Amino acid sequence: MSDESSAYNEDPRKACKYGSKCYQKNPNHHSTYKHPPEIEKNVTKKRIENRFQPYSRETKKDKSDKEEIEEKVTIDPPQKVTDKITDESSVDTSKKIVLPKDIIYYESSDHSVLKELFLVDMPDDFFKFYECLNSDGAIEKTLASVNLELIGPYELLLGKLPKLDDKELYLVHWRFFYDPPEFQAVLKKKDSEYHIGYFRDDPNEKPAFVGSNDSAKDCRITILADNLFGAVFQYLRNAKPGTTPHLAMKFNTIMSKLKKYCENENNFSIDVFNTKKRKAAQVANTLHHAGITAKYDKKTKLGYRPLVETDENLKKIFAKLKDAKTKEAKDEAFSELQPVINYASIAVDEYDFGTALELGIDLFCSGLKELEHNALCNLSTAYSLLDRKTFIKIIEAHLKYRRKGPNMSILAGEM
Repeated sequence: MSDESSAYNEDPRKACKYGSKCYQKNPNHHSTYKHPPEIEKNVTKKRIENRFQPYSRETKKDKSDKEEIEEKVTIDPPQKVTDKITDESSVDTSKKIVLPKDIIYYESSDHSVLKELFLVDMPDDFFKFYECLNSDGAIEKTLASVNLELIGPYELLLGKLPKLDDKELYLVHWRFFYDPPEFQAVLKKKDSEYHIGYFRDDPNEKPAFVGSNDSAKDCRITILADNLFGAVFQYLRNAKPGTTPHLAMKFNTIMSKLKKYCENENNFSIDVFNTKKRKAAQVANTLHHAGITAKYDKKTKLGYRPLVETDENLKKIFAKLKDAKTKEAKDEAFSELQPVINYASIAVDEYDFGTALELGIDLFCSGLKELEHNALCNLSTAYSLLDRKTFIKIIEAHLKYRRKGPNMSILAGEM
């Protein structure tokens, strides 16, 4: 018996009643029912051949064919990606934060509100880290000794999280300029935009890792460790060489405490994150370098295809748009970006949802207000199709209140 026949017999899916005479071309049908090997081969081959391939431009018969395709692509969010670049003058994505005069705070013991306010579950190491450094009730003082402070959801445990009627504001509480919906800050360096937080590929799953970003520099997210213990340990170890002997001693004290706690718990590692594991899970690196994941079928090649432009070329286009002083210069940059958006919208039509996610993240990471609308459209589409709808609420709130600076607390005053 051939390998193909064996694979067919062992396939747990229900057999299509039409067998070798099946005429269905719908990918959903072929993913639900198994078919004889020769049928599967033909379906996969045709599907791959018929996929729109903007990357092999020299194979196009003439330029007019490409232009015709681009003109026909008209897709609207939230189900589909917009293929029109919308200038900042026509979209209002900014809004001021207005706080009530009298503010009261949540009880520190009421952990149930964390999911309600921040829309995600906090992992075990979030609470264990607090427990580890708060044994003497002085966690704030301990972290302050190494220039770190607790932010975001940790403010609930500190009794410093305000009660607000507008629950959307919690989604931007300590959300820095370049933080995508996947990234949630929980610690920051004092008087700095450097912050440490959890990165979740899916809002319904545990964090993939703990990383850091300095939004004063760029959008890059540096992967630190599997958990908060390891992330803070790595941060302190890397920062210690440039400190004074007195400060280095404080670094050592906290590092020893974290290490001892992890050894006793046996559930947390302080080791550097295994980047090979992350690379294997992601479909694209993106401009923030933390990568993205999306369901991808290697057999049918459905789920993701690369953008038509490389990351380096995208950065050049973004730089050109940022530096544009005239309408003509801006239009030229837009014209270079338009095919990327067009091809991404076609990719979504052909079940490559990860492509819209990659483009949306890259547009968001550009930091350009002109591209926020397109970033929102692509991300809303991708998150909806990938069943990550919680991220839609976060990106909508972030772009509405997006701002720069080291103090991203909603209590920092009206913004």
